[in-house]
Parts: sequence; C-alpha cells; structure tokens
Amino acid sequence: MKTTLNWLRDYCDIDVSVEELCARLVNAGFEVEEVKYLGEGFSNVVVGKITKISKHPDADKLQICELDVGDEILQIVTGATNVQVGDVVPVAKHNSTLPCGKHITKGKLRGVESCGMLCGGEEMCINNSVYPNAEFDGIAQLNKDEQIGQDIVKVLGLDDYLLDISITPNRPDCGSIYGIAREIAVILNKPLKPIDVSFTPSIDKCACEYVDVKVQSPELCPNYTLSVVDNCIIEPSPMWLTRRLFALGLRSINNYVDITNYVLMELGQPMHAFDYADLTDHTIIVRRANEGEKIIPLDNKEYALTKECLVIADKNRAIGLAGIMGGANSGIKPTTARVAFESVVFSKENIRKNSKMLGIHSDSSARYEKGIDDFTSLLATNRALHLIEQLNCGKIVKGQVHIGNYSTKRKLTFNYDEFERILGIIIPQEAIIDILNRLNISTTIVNGVVDCLIPEYRQDVSLPCDIIEDVIRLYGYDKLTSTLLNGTNITFGGKTTDRVVADKIKNILIGLGFNETITYSFGGKQLFDKLSLTKNADLTKNIRIINPLGEEFSIMRSTLDANMLDIFSTNALKGNFDLSLFEYGKVYIPKSLPLEELPYEIKQLCFAVTANDGFYVVKDICLEILASLGVDIDKLVLKASKVEHLHPNISCEVYYDDILLAYCGQVHPTVLDNFDLKEVAIANLNITNILNFYSTAIKYRTISKFPAIDRDFALVVEEKVTAKEIIDIIKNSCKHCESVNVFDVYKGAQIEKGKKSVALSVKFRGEKTLQESDIEHEINKCLSILKDKVGATLR
Repeated sequence: MKTTLNWLRDYCDIDVSVEELCARLVNAGFEVEEVKYLGEGFSNVVVGKITKISKHPDADKLQICELDVGDEILQIVTGATNVQVGDVVPVAKHNSTLPCGKHITKGKLRGVESCGMLCGGEEMCINNSVYPNAEFDGIAQLNKDEQIGQDIVKVLGLDDYLLDISITPNRPDCGSIYGIAREIAVILNKPLKPIDVSFTPSIDKCACEYVDVKVQSPELCPNYTLSVVDNCIIEPSPMWLTRRLFALGLRSINNYVDITNYVLMELGQPMHAFDYADLTDHTIIVRRANEGEKIIPLDNKEYALTKECLVIADKNRAIGLAGIMGGANSGIKPTTARVAFESVVFSKENIRKNSKMLGIHSDSSARYEKGIDDFTSLLATNRALHLIEQLNCGKIVKGQVHIGNYSTKRKLTFNYDEFERILGIIIPQEAIIDILNRLNISTTIVNGVVDCLIPEYRQDVSLPCDIIEDVIRLYGYDKLTSTLLNGTNITFGGKTTDRVVADKIKNILIGLGFNETITYSFGGKQLFDKLSLTKNADLTKNIRIINPLGEEFSIMRSTLDANMLDIFSTNALKGNFDLSLFEYGKVYIPKSLPLEELPYEIKQLCFAVTANDGFYVVKDICLEILASLGVDIDKLVLKASKVEHLHPNISCEVYYDDILLAYCGQVHPTVLDNFDLKEVAIANLNITNILNFYSTAIKYRTISKFPAIDRDFALVVEEKVTAKEIIDIIKNSCKHCESVNVFDVYKGAQIEKGKKSVALSVKFRGEKTLQESDIEHEINKCLSILKDKVGATLR
C-alpha cells in the first residue's frame, strides 16, 4: 500500500519525523518496505527568470540567456528555441543534479561561459500530471507568479515522502490512505479528521429513474450502489489531484476517471464510471458470464469468459469484468455528458479466481481479493460525489440505487482474564479501554467482562484473540515478559500413530539397504496405462484434476506402484539396474465417479527390488515388517494375488481376518515391457488397514529345553494344489508339529505330467524329548490325510 506523507496529514496531525513515524508503524504491526523522498535526485535546481537573450557570436543555433535566480544573475547558453525574455523556467545551477542522472557544472559552449542548464520535463522526469505542459519538447515553462529562486522541488509539489507499507491480508481496512491515517491517529494518540463526504444534489430525481439495475447473482455481488451525474464536463483534473496520483504511480486521464482512482487510493474502494449513453436500454445487470462470451476491457485485449466469471452487463453485452476491469465499450470519453458511478461489494473468492484465470491483475482486483466491506462502499460513493461537486464538473442526481443489506456494528463479549491467559501479562483495564476506543472499538469492562462494539469496516475482528492482538500491538510487544508455563492444559508433543508406524517401517527398509523416493500425488493417464489394467479394475477409477499443470499431471494416483516402476525405468535408462527403493504416501480412491464427495485417502508403502528371485525377498520383508508392527503372524493368510500388474503365478496377497494388508510379487512381463524393465519384484502395504492391527505389546514365546526332530518329505501332488494347502494339513494333523517350510518345487521328466513335487522340511518338538515312535504315528496319519484331501503321495 503506497501513500504520501502530505496526504496522510490531511487526516492526522503528524508531528514526528518520517523516520520515527515508520518505526512506530512497524512496532504497531505494519512493515514499511520503502521510504522515498519524491524530490530525490534534485539538487541545486531553482526557479529562474530570463531577463535578457542575445545571440551566440560563434553559433547560429545557440542563445545566451541571462537569468535572475534570486541571489545572483546567471549566464546560461542554450539551444532551446521556446524561450523568451520574461519566461520563468527551471534552472540547474553549477554543481547541480537532476533525476535523469545528469550532473551539471559550469563550462564553456563554443567559447562562451555557461553557468548551468535550463531544464525541460524530460530532464526532471515529470509529466503533465506534475506540471502543465511538462511533456512539451523543450524548456519547461513555469507560471509567471512562481517565486524566483525557489527550490524547484517545492514548485513541482515533490517536497513529500512516499511510504510503501505492507498490509497483512487480514487487514483490508488498512489498504487505503484513510485506513493508514486511521491507524496513525491511534499510534500518535491524535484525533482522526473525518473525511468530507458532503455534497448537495442539483437534480431532484433518483438514479433508478435513469438506470434499471438488476443483480442476478447476489451470492457473488451482495451489495451494489449506483449514482448518476448529469451535465458532465470532461476535462483535465486540477494539479493537486493529478500530483497525488502521480506520486502513487498513476497517470491522469480525465477528471472523472481520476476521481475513481483517487477514491480507490484514498478509501480502498474500487469504483467505475460508465458513459450513460453506452448503456443499452439504460440497464445494468450483474450476472454470470455466458460460456464463451467475449469482452474487451480497458487493456484492449479480448478475453473469452466462462460461467464462473461475473460481469457487469447491459441488455446486449458485457460492459465490465466485475471487480477486475471496466469494458472499453463503456468508458468515459470527451463527449460523455452523463455518468453512472458504481461502487460494489463482490465475493473476494470469485474475484481472486477469475483474476488468476484471465491473467488480469489490477488495483481493483487486488483490493477485492482481500475483501471490501459495504460500509466503505457507501462511503466511497459519497466521497466521489463530493469531489464532483468540489471540481464543479457535473450535476449530482439526488437519489442513489442501493441493492443489498448494509452491515451494522457487531458486539463481542469475553472475559477480561483472557488478556492474561493469552499474553502472560496483566494490562490495566484503563489502558485496554483507551486503546480500543481510539481504534473506534467502543469498549467497556464491567465485573471482569469485556464488551466491545466492532465498527463495520473491521471485518477481521470476530474472536477475543483479535481484540487482544489489537491491544498488545499498540500497548507494546516490548512489554511482554517471559513467564513460566502454566501447569494446567499442557499438551505433550509426539508423533501420531501412523507417523510412528511409517517411521518404523522406513527404519527397517533403510537398514536393509533401501533408499526412499518421493513422487507427486498425481500423474498422467499414459503412466497409469502402463500397468495394463482392465477397464473394470478399481485402480483405473482415477480422479481427474480440474486445473492440472499439464496432461502428465492430470489425475490423482490410485496406487504407488506406477510411480515406483517409472523411477526404476528412468534409472535403467541411465544404467542404474541394481535398485532397492521405497515410497510412503497417500493414494486417492473415489467413492463414485464423477466425484461428488471427498475420496478415500489411503496410506500406502510401496517397495521394490531388481532381482530374479525378488518375490521371495519382498515377501519375507513384507512379513518381517508386519511382525515388527505387532501383527499376529500366525493369523495371516496368504492367497494367490489377483493384482493385474503382478505375475499371476509368482505373487500373493496377505490377509488378516479377510482384510487385505499387503500384496507382493514379480511384476507381470507385459508391464515390465511397458516400462522397459527386466526383473522387478514389488510389494505394497496398506498402512491404513495395518493400523487396525498395530500393537506395541511385546510378545514372547518360551524357548523349549527339549530337542527337535527334523523330517523332510517330497510329496507329489496335482499342479493346482498350493503349498499352503499342504502346510495347513500337516500343521492340523500333527500334534507335535512346530513348523513347516517348503524348500523345493520340482516339475520335470521324472514327475508325471500335470503334477509337481513339493519338498518340505517339518520340525517336531514336544514337552519331552521325542522318540521316533512318538512321531511315527503322526507322520503316517498325516500322509493318509494328505492322500485323501489333495491326492498327495510320497515321491
């Protein structure tokens, strides 16, 4: 937010230096990013009067001027042709500087001494907004009544300071000169001078008799005010107004446009002036744009709109982008005779979204994005009409159009003890009341209860902590003292359970030589298509992003596997083949498509290795991880995997009470080809499901003091019989069976076609030292059951 010191002084008696003012603003929570003297660059440049002109003896195009500069008569040689005796002009004396960077010293031009230089607007870096005809190509002509010898900085109105103040997003009420003056008045404990909004209507009619206003989207335009000015005189604005706009970086256009810019800077309320003659059927409609509707705003570029855009329109077309920029088809022209002034409150979310979508950022959109209150909207309307009357450039119509409800002051009540609880210090009640009343927050404290009446323009104040923040920033942050923590309501820090689980798994994998990767939560359709999933697969139900960065980032991921394989593929292209990687993150599974509610966010951990026998590696790691998390391994059930991008015969799924905890296996050959890979085994743990069985309880089993008996068996079974079926039968039929492990599976010439040999190692242990006779009966019984149930025979 930029403002000048003299403009602020219109509303507050600032009796401190600019340095102290900036320091006190910073202490009150307003960072001053830059302080610049407007007359910076000028040195030893004064007003001079030409008393004599003579021709140069040795140069036809040069003239010798004698000038009175107050304290001396100077001789200056110039090549300018627009100078005459009696002209009052800017004079750069010997050893002077100009904003354009020139350093002027006396010297000789073609043998004649010249003690300075006559200046034009270009050398002084000014335009017509600072002084009349400053843009003329020649020496600047000053008014005849300017004081001879006076510093040119004062003549040009540049004896002022420009302050660039950073306004936090929660304080839109300070995004104006008057808003900053309001704060300075409180900081300096000075009275705030009221802004003059008085005017006397000249036409006893209502604006509604001139313009029919309709707000079709009240949710995006909760408040609309329209005024009409007749018999308009379009002319340049007075110098006091244009100089203030120039100081803030705005160029003067004409008096009506300048008034809207002046009010924007002074009160922070964007306004727009329409040429009444350009309003078809004299109608203004606030509506959503039609899909594909086009408009050319004041920047003279054509924009295609969507139904999300809000426009100001007449009966036939859009005449303005609401809250962003007016249309070029309804702007003020030299022939404008009647003007419709609008001052509106728009939805800040809508303006922010449309400004970004269209790529248009203006002073108006910057204010609307932070929020405009309806109190300021009405105040700005009356201020603009006051300026119309002050400049005597039109006849004001008496009645205004108001659509919407205007807010009133709000009450906020809380306990006085909250100040001490939040700040840790006791602030006297008198100091609190004084500060808040100076902030125009009417406050009383009775029996420990603070009652506040919040002004309409302080939309940021809604909670007791907002009031307390206002008090302490003005009472002084330096008065805060360190205090011991209160013993009550202490919250112990710590990680969430899912974070603890994730860290534990990561530590295991890192200990096994894995490296962590991090990928985007979204990807492209081409990436997920490489998994070769069928259209009915759950993993193909991807959520599309409305505004993706690009097609390769257009859908939310439904699995971590595609990203992991893509990393393996990228490394393979660079010659890195021996990889062990993992990633922890979320996947997004929609409840239905198209998306009507937030999707399921499932935490997964995916890890993969490059190895020919990788399935056994990832399976063992998977089971080890589950065991380390306290999951009862004995209750886990391994089933053949139905995951499409895994090899159907070299993969499995891990269940606990029919709940899927993980799957692992070799990647399907077709998928490997899609990613230009050879051998990769991958595992995926559903952390969200695993958390249901996570336990920190330490489980132990007494180590038997009796020796075990090991027996190996080679069983011939049908190919469709799984090793798990055989293992379950052995464990259930053998009383002393402690463990069963498969150590070989063979298919070949020595085995009947359609069958396979499964070699198992069985360990027996009992509550005493077992003899051969103790287990012989169990083995025979087990072999009989295996033959009956799965047709198994000893090889």
